[in-house]
Amino acid sequence: MAETSAIEWTDATFNPWMGCTKVSPGCDHCYAEARLDTRLHVVGWGAGQPRKRTSAANWRGPVKWNAEHAEFFEQHGRRRRVFCASLADVFDNEVDPEWRRDLFRLIESTPNLDWLLLTKRIGNAKNMMFTARGGHLPLLPNLWLGSTIVNQEEADRDIPKLLATPAAVRFLSMEPLLGPV
Repeated sequence: MAETSAIEWTDATFNPWMGCTKVSPGCDHCYAEARLDTRLHVVGWGAGQPRKRTSAANWRGPVKWNAEHAEFFEQHGRRRRVFCASLADVFDNEVDPEWRRDLFRLIESTPNLDWLLLTKRIGNAKNMMFTARGGHLPLLPNLWLGSTIVNQEEADRDIPKLLATPAAVRFLSMEPLLGPV
């Protein structure tokens, strides 16, 4: 977790868990895998490898940021943006569904934060959000949902899935851009 971030489109990062499996050519040079598996040996990467849930103290960070909303808004003129799961994918098939339920409860309980969920698995998002939210899918006004698109094939396949999934804001991350779109 980082209360501030050098990523230009977010203010903070929150990782509910760590670990992932490569599913796209955009994953070939994954910084999270290199950082966590190779250098720090924090978590194994890939299919069948356990994901690592982050600490309870880490999970309290967004609650604190939510409580600091007035000060942040006064200083920046907008709500705090939280990039969720920079070291994982919220919609990874190998994540414990209870962890995802906990995450969506946290998102719902921090209405003063804008949560940016970026995924390479947009095809999983709608069903996993439905399950994580107890079988209902009302729009969360603080949920921004993005899909990583690296080429035209992914754009054709994934943009319609993004548009069909409820979110207050939808966005694309086109990096690494591996071909024309």
